[in-house]
Amino acid sequence: MPFCAQKRGIDVLYKINMITEDDGWIALDTNGWGSEPVRLLVASVAEEMGKEVVQPYEGDAQYLIKGDPYKLIFQYDDIFGTVVILNDKKDKDEVVALLQRHFEKLKDVK
Repeated sequence: MPFCAQKRGIDVLYKINMITEDDGWIALDTNGWGSEPVRLLVASVAEEMGKEVVQPYEGDAQYLIKGDPYKLIFQYDDIFGTVVILNDKKDKDEVVALLQRHFEKLKDVK
């Protein structure tokens, strides 16, 4: 089920498209502009964890959360779109539940 976030006057759809079996990439469908959806999502998750978002490579839309127990990578690029990359595939169910919770939380952001 898709969820919607409103921030800065845009409506952003979040929906899990697929989860790759080989490398644990969670591909998200979004209708937001460029990297905005991934930045909203990683900020929401980091805030809940009480952790800091870091951008390892300036200019890239790739984000990590310092101290994240799942060691997730949140990224956007023009080829793959918005993805969340699992460090350990055994965390898949917990991470999907985390993402779904944040999709729900972000739908009410004004």
